[in-house]
Amino acid sequence: MIIPRADYTFARKYTSAEILRDEVKARAFEDEFLKTEAKYFETCHDARTGLVYDGLNLDSHTGQVAGVRNWSAPSKECLDLGLLIKALQGDPKAVLVVGRGDAAAAKAEAVQWLDQKLAAYQEFQNQNPGYAGFLPWYYINQNKTEATPDWQGKIPGLDNGEWMWTMLVAEKALRDQGCPELAEKYQHYNQQLQDNVSRVFYDPKGVACRGDVRILEPGNPDTGYEALNPGSFMTGEHGVHEGCMLIHYLSLFGKDLPDGAVDKIWDDIKMKRVETRHGTTWQGFWGSAHESWAYLFLPFRDHGGYQDLFRIREQIRTQNAVQRHYPGLATSTNGPRGGYLSDAGIEGVGSQPVHSNDTFAVYGAFPLLLQFSNHSGPGNYALAWLHNMLSAPRMQGPLGGGESGSNDGQAFSAMKTTDGSHPSLLGLMGGLEKETTALLHEKGVYQAFMQRIDSEYQETFGSELLREPKSFAAPQVQVPQQYLGDYLQRF
Repeated sequence: MIIPRADYTFARKYTSAEILRDEVKARAFEDEFLKTEAKYFETCHDARTGLVYDGLNLDSHTGQVAGVRNWSAPSKECLDLGLLIKALQGDPKAVLVVGRGDAAAAKAEAVQWLDQKLAAYQEFQNQNPGYAGFLPWYYINQNKTEATPDWQGKIPGLDNGEWMWTMLVAEKALRDQGCPELAEKYQHYNQQLQDNVSRVFYDPKGVACRGDVRILEPGNPDTGYEALNPGSFMTGEHGVHEGCMLIHYLSLFGKDLPDGAVDKIWDDIKMKRVETRHGTTWQGFWGSAHESWAYLFLPFRDHGGYQDLFRIREQIRTQNAVQRHYPGLATSTNGPRGGYLSDAGIEGVGSQPVHSNDTFAVYGAFPLLLQFSNHSGPGNYALAWLHNMLSAPRMQGPLGGGESGSNDGQAFSAMKTTDGSHPSLLGLMGGLEKETTALLHEKGVYQAFMQRIDSEYQETFGSELLREPKSFAAPQVQVPQQYLGDYLQRF
């Protein structure tokens, strides 16, 4: 017998309007969302290494696991480390995901995964000394972790820039939470990264930060490195979005950089001011939500100007969606009709045109969730948009929220990934902004970070006030339900 599965379709118990006006219902909805995401967290790790998978393929009829996507990258580890840090600290929202509501169990599990992960990183380095502590994209096989064919002998800068920051925060969190031995192991690994970041990513000829790097002799610990191709430097807009995390790390912790090198690197990076019909923002690539990844981890919003820029960007995101009658937030994602859709985001804010805004991705709400993470009272627009997307067909399943769907309700992506899940969770938890602020103070580089981002802000936005949107906008239309329906379960 096949019957509709109802126990995980909790979003149907609420309306977006109720969530906006009733704080109690908004928090109840948030709690149910976090609890259902625990099911994915319990299945998304390799048992031997603790490494997080790219994700899981799902049976398109039942939503149950149909296969493991056994590749990953340091960017995905970055997200997973973020959740584990929150669980280690006893964050109540993280505890619902990691420990099923039990803070002691969540802390113990976090320590276990953090220990396994570090051993896996070290194992890879022992087998591949030319990587100098950094990670490629890799396959997680039964007895070995190895670089994917397209990343053998290569190091991706964006992914490592994201991961290195969470490695530092993990070390501090472990020490603060009474795990000195494991913290010391992380400290040794982080020291290796800091000792090698200039050697790997600084290009002395170009006086620039390399993006993707080629290892000249992957089996040699004393190998040299070069930019993967002449254009793979972190300049222009490449250093504005996720790429800024690598550049900040290199700037603050890189060793033996020549005098003036850091300023020269930053001189070649500049935000571009964009005036939209809704307000002022910076130029994106497509305006995809993932371009705001760095806000989850670095304390940009300690600066008033960046705080306003971030809020305005999300107001524009919601206003644009309502203006164009979108039921959700278009974002680069695994497409509901197959393939990966990069060109999705906000019309009119990117250097590249968008062609895939007939879709939405649930994780597209993560910057909004970060914006509203400390919100109390009615008017939580982030949860309203999350709810509207989760209410779409097959956007709730046995493992939690869905990946992506089409605005017309006729297609969905039968998978659940770490990139499509963890950002929303971290957004709800406030990201690692406060933790990284404390880390920067402890390292004595907080003022240097703030001075740098203030310089970047003033360069582009300092001469004229930001133009403010009217407000955030609430979703006005829903995804049609009549084509797909919910997942089914066999008995």
